[in-house]
Formats: sequence, C-alpha cells, structure tokens
Amino acid sequence: PLAMYREPISIQDVLNSRMIADPLHLLDCCVVSDGGGAVLVTTEERARDLKQTPVFVLGSSESHTHAQISQMPDLTVTAAALTAPRAFAEAGVTPDDIDMAMIYDSFTITVLLLLEDLGFCKKGEGGAFVQDGRIALGGQLPINTDGGGLSSNHPGMRGIFLLIEATRQLRGQCGPRQVEGAKLAVAHGSGGLLSSQATTILGRE
Repeated sequence: PLAMYREPISIQDVLNSRMIADPLHLLDCCVVSDGGGAVLVTTEERARDLKQTPVFVLGSSESHTHAQISQMPDLTVTAAALTAPRAFAEAGVTPDDIDMAMIYDSFTITVLLLLEDLGFCKKGEGGAFVQDGRIALGGQLPINTDGGGLSSNHPGMRGIFLLIEATRQLRGQCGPRQVEGAKLAVAHGSGGLLSSQATTILGRE
C-alpha cells in the first residue's frame, strides 16, 4: 500500500517506457525514493518474551568478489552463487523448501541473475522461471511482495526492507499480499556493482 507504483505493470508498459540504457527501459530500473527502516536483533530467549512474534535467522552468508564491474570474473554469475549454498546449508534447508523470497532488484536483470545464483532455477533459465506467474503472489515462489525496488521504494539501503517484508510475511502481517502459510523465507541483498552479496534464511521457528 505504500509503493510508489501501485498498479499492475505489463510487458507493454515496460517497453513503452523511455529507454535508459539499451536494453533497459525506465520500468526495468528501480525507483528512487526517500525512506528508512530498522530491525531489532536479539537472543532467542529474549525474543520469546517480546510482544511481537519472533522470526529467527536460520542461516546467513556474505561474499564480495570485486570492486568495479570491469573486474567481475563473469558478468553472468554473482557472489550469490557462493553465499546461497552456505546459507542454505547452515539453515538445513534447500531452495525447494522456501515459501517466499525478497530479492534485491535494482534492475530486472538483477532479479534473473540472483534467482539463478540462489539456486531457484538453473543458470540461463531465469527468464523462463519468471514466466506464467511463478514469482507472483499465489505462484510457486512469490518474491518482493512489497513491490520491490522496482515498484515500492529504493532509498539507497533497500536491503533493510527485504528483511522487514520477509519478517512481516512470516508473522502473517501482510494482509492482501500475504503468502499463505509462509514458514521459510530468503532475504537476499546485493551491494556495490553486483559485488557484495548477502543471503539470509529466516524462519518462524
């Protein structure tokens, strides 16, 4: 309800929006906004005494591969290919177990790269994976249910909103955008020029 773009966006809408850098159109690029967010991190014991239902960090991993995009070892592979297996292993789950995901989306291509590197589909199959509503609410893997950086907000620290929305989903606080029965979520952030990647697995218990 707080998203900058609140109406559905069609493929034709994207193609009709002005070109920014071929092949990316305006609607392929994240919005620019003000904003802020916060999360409270504490021990499991203390969390259970708090008013809000706790959400638990089951696994996490970070990696950094380069400073400049020209130094990126492979333009089709991000460090999420390193962080995701470690985070999933620590959590003791697999991508198939995940109910919803919050994935950094500076551009439409970013989402495709990260879906592949996080292990939700094979390399080169990101485009096919997102077709037919698979990542929409009610689909196999709903992502960015707050609208993401492409529709909701991007104040320069989008990562905090990934954690906030995933937490709200696991608490069942998302109203009409709620993922039914969500118990496990991935929040994945990207920083720099696709250089820093951080994967966190969150669960209700």
